[in-house]
Amino acid sequence: MKVGIDAGPLLGEGGISRYVAPLVRSLVVEDDGTDYHLILRRGWLKHPKAVTLDGLAPVTRIHIPDRVLSLWWDRLGWTLPVQRTLWRSFNVFLATCSMAPVLPQGRVVSIVYDLIPLKFPELFPSHAVFRVQLKRLLRRSAAIVAISQRTKEDLVEMMDADTALVRVIYPGRDSTFQPVPSSQAADVAKRYGLVGPYVLYVGAMGPHKNLPALLRAYQRARLDGRLALTLLVVGGQRWGREAIDLAHSLSVRDDIVFTGEIPREDLPSLYSGATVFVFPSRYEGFGLPVLEAMACGTPVITSNQGALPEVVGAAGHCVAPDDEASLADAMCRVASDPTMRARMSTAGRERVATFSWTHSAAQLRTLLHEVGGRSGHNG
Repeated sequence: MKVGIDAGPLLGEGGISRYVAPLVRSLVVEDDGTDYHLILRRGWLKHPKAVTLDGLAPVTRIHIPDRVLSLWWDRLGWTLPVQRTLWRSFNVFLATCSMAPVLPQGRVVSIVYDLIPLKFPELFPSHAVFRVQLKRLLRRSAAIVAISQRTKEDLVEMMDADTALVRVIYPGRDSTFQPVPSSQAADVAKRYGLVGPYVLYVGAMGPHKNLPALLRAYQRARLDGRLALTLLVVGGQRWGREAIDLAHSLSVRDDIVFTGEIPREDLPSLYSGATVFVFPSRYEGFGLPVLEAMACGTPVITSNQGALPEVVGAAGHCVAPDDEASLADAMCRVASDPTMRARMSTAGRERVATFSWTHSAAQLRTLLHEVGGRSGHNG
């Protein structure tokens, strides 16, 4: 059987790349009985890591602009008029970026990460375009991979997807995230200006991430005199103007540290050194930072919305994302109770052990073979 894969996300650093890259690499490395072929679209051709894909599986580079691909596939519903032999050879194509090809004979399996623009249309001006793209993707897909049960339910409830066609395949644990010795964690923390205990947030600053609520809850806890920790905010600041401006207006602004983007190798130390990790997002299709924090043995406080309760199970503490009083109280209680933190740390590491890229890749391989067996040709 021959499987084509949109390989661009294997080269990225964040977002969907953190799901697709380890999943596909595990899939290809652990399955030598399937002919995998990577497709690299024009937007990824100049990526400095592009050459590393050649050792993983055969790579075909598509020099056609994405807008032309979209015209052929999405608007006209036609197979590409170039490299016809290649496209005809695929039993299955794994669409990883919301763009699915029209195959002459094979079938498409698509990955859907979340429906956040449709859950919060007021925050995402392009939500209507997203809906149209998603409709096209679902219509062309013989099967759909959802990265959480919540995403599957959203697809069924909001897009009328056939529940039988949606398979939940969770992310796995990145083995680089594990507890770091306290001395090493302290050394890394000092490089970011931290000299004492701290509350940690890791993630982007998009509007649904709810960072302003965390900032206000943190100030409430500090002014109540129940919390004596610094707040460390780690992550890109592309959408962070509102949160940064709010932080500068707070009376506790000198105790809030924004690092911006940092080297990935520093994250395990910062997670390990944190007293508590807080992730109050209004909605997530999964929530990898929560998994990373638990893997490092850090107690987690997170939102009770989206897929986040699925991720933490009983190991974390979930609160309503807009209940700032409850969020402040949860930070104070966890920070002040070493017995609770030890219990949450142990439970978190046990929870993380249930997430495995090897297992996820095996589930995807089974799905691809199921769909490929129905594709109508043997490749």
